[in-house]
Amino acid sequence: MGTADVDVAKFAELAIGWFLPAVVGATAVAQAPRLDKGDYSGEQGTMEMNLNALEHITRTSEERNVSSDQPRLMKELAERAIAEGYGGQNYLAVFELLKRPTPSS
Repeated sequence: MGTADVDVAKFAELAIGWFLPAVVGATAVAQAPRLDKGDYSGEQGTMEMNLNALEHITRTSEERNVSSDQPRLMKELAERAIAEGYGGQNYLAVFELLKRPTPSS
């Protein structure tokens, strides 16, 4: 918003009025039964594909001088999931990582 010269009110309208209900809400409702079953099949996109996108988003955030914390976290989760064998499954497979306690350093 600030560095992209986008009006906050316009962004909020788009994010809350369209993106959350149309994309996030619809996806959550559609994917909930699969998540309950542990079905993370990647016919609509794999973890590797998501990692590629998250690398791009993280790099672009850094180039635009905006916080890359959130995309970096999502990228790190994707990398861990791939390392654990979930590379051909969809991004919801990170749920398997999130169900476990974080290992102590």
